Amino acid sequence: MSSISFTLNGEKVEVTDVSPSLTLIEWLRSQGLTGTKKMCGEGGCGCCVVSATMKNPLTQKLSTIAINSCLCPLYSVNGWTITTVEGIGSSRDGFHPIQEKIASYNGSQCGYCTPGFVMCMYSLLEQNDKRTQQEIEDNFDGNICRCTGYRPILDAMKSFAVDSHEPEIIDIEDINPKKHSACLRKKTQWITHPCSDGDSMWYQPTKLSEVFDIFEAQKQSKIQLVCGNTGKGVFANRDVDVYVDLKRISELYIIQSSDTYISIGAAVSLNNLIEVLTYYKDKS
Repeated sequence: MSSISFTLNGEKVEVTDVSPSLTLIEWLRSQGLTGTKKMCGEGGCGCCVVSATMKNPLTQKLSTIAINSCLCPLYSVNGWTITTVEGIGSSRDGFHPIQEKIASYNGSQCGYCTPGFVMCMYSLLEQNDKRTQQEIEDNFDGNICRCTGYRPILDAMKSFAVDSHEPEIIDIEDINPKKHSACLRKKTQWITHPCSDGDSMWYQPTKLSEVFDIFEAQKQSKIQLVCGNTGKGVFANRDVDVYVDLKRISELYIIQSSDTYISIGAAVSLNNLIEVLTYYKDKS
């Protein structure tokens, strides 16, 4: 692959000739979209969270999740829809209800963690707007705040819950994103990075058999498999010749069960795994 296309805050974007090691957060900030912050670079603090919508390779249905953009290679978002904090609201065009709520509850002090909390909540409600307070609290175990304290932040987010103690819950129709393009350059002016490690290659197979074909053809190369890519936080400066993106392989999302076992595909996310185990626990 030498070029990718995706939708960013409602705009179609095409990017060519970038390094396969370039992350989404690095590219976003190079484009002037600095609302998305970078702190740990290891997927541990949550300030880099953006919302991603993509097709499930198994069901072909669209799903929206919160992702750590510091761990996500830019090439991985090919065909996705990415929404950043600039894409849902701004001081110029009007704030999103989640942004307004966290401000009114005094849930932002230095503000560095705020975009991550906002986009994490936005993604959660995009998946399912009928959330309990406990589900909302559990959703933020990957977001760290170092100055404000969690109570005002969680109070703001829990106000969107179906069991909220507030007298009136904001209707989901009022939570839909306002598709802004604040801070965006014209799409003909997207800045691309030179491919500094031009010898690296990026493969995006759609079948498991194709992965083995790549391994066979690249026996002498240093290969890195890319899916959740959490290993980047531990091994940040690996020398890689070939990247293999596993996120389009439907076989890796299959979940099978019998009376004695549950078989979970290697690409099933932890959140989906929790849902599956909860489902079978209730059935047992």
